[in-house]
Amino acid sequence: MEKRDVVVYSEDYKKLLNAKACAGKYYEIDERVEEICKEAFKGCDKLEEIVMPKKLKKIDSEAFQGCSSLTKLTLPDSVARIDGLAFCGCSGLTELTLPNSVKSIGDGAFADCSGLEKITVESGNSRYDSRDNCNSIIDKKTNTLIAGCKNSVIPNSVARIDGLAFCGCSGLTELTLPNSVTSIGNCAFGGCSGLTELTLPNSITSIGDYAFAYCSDLSKITSLAEIPPMCGFKVFNGVNKTNCELIVPEGSVAAYTRAEDWNKFSNIRGFSGVEVTVADKTRKIVVE
Repeated sequence: MEKRDVVVYSEDYKKLLNAKACAGKYYEIDERVEEICKEAFKGCDKLEEIVMPKKLKKIDSEAFQGCSSLTKLTLPDSVARIDGLAFCGCSGLTELTLPNSVKSIGDGAFADCSGLEKITVESGNSRYDSRDNCNSIIDKKTNTLIAGCKNSVIPNSVARIDGLAFCGCSGLTELTLPNSVTSIGNCAFGGCSGLTELTLPNSITSIGDYAFAYCSDLSKITSLAEIPPMCGFKVFNGVNKTNCELIVPEGSVAAYTRAEDWNKFSNIRGFSGVEVTVADKTRKIVVE
């Protein structure tokens, strides 16, 4: 183990072990490094730019968690694996380009990156894509959206919204959920405090734990599913269930008043036909 200034490397310099004491705005990682270890830069909230080596293969979990000032990030075309929560809370990032080399991304790798405006996956990546300029990362094999941002437009080929995909995306104001989506993962939209209206397509069958927790401005939820989607633990925790309207198919009101989690809403009413979100309203999730 070798310590250089405030950054600790392995003896062969293939691993960057610890850089938590790094207090500068800029840091260039040694060119021999192949792995940035768990929590290496965690909490380095003064760091604005990081230069990664061309041999880098792996970024471990929580490696850059909480680096809220980080604005410049270029992932080299050698990185194959980005572990869970690796860049969680990097709220200063505005753009992300995923290189062709990345084959594995852990849960919530880019959660709480509330400043993200543009996400691009290079066209030669065999595992992930950002089809139709959707500003998201989608797993090709499962059609699961694993990371999005406030400008994401979900293609109608997506089957699942992964856990933590939009977590902490406080700037999210408008999003279209296509009728291809059947499930929403744990905390997928947790902390999306900008959303005021939510419409769930009739294709949804299950919603994970805390999926819409702390979406504190939600005032209207429309569920188009005749059978209430199965809810996990505290799906709408932090939502004012007294004031928030829950609008469901007219013949399904009784089912929703009995269904777990849905029955916590005080104001459940039915509609006939499909309600259409008014075009001039913002802060909504609508169905195509």
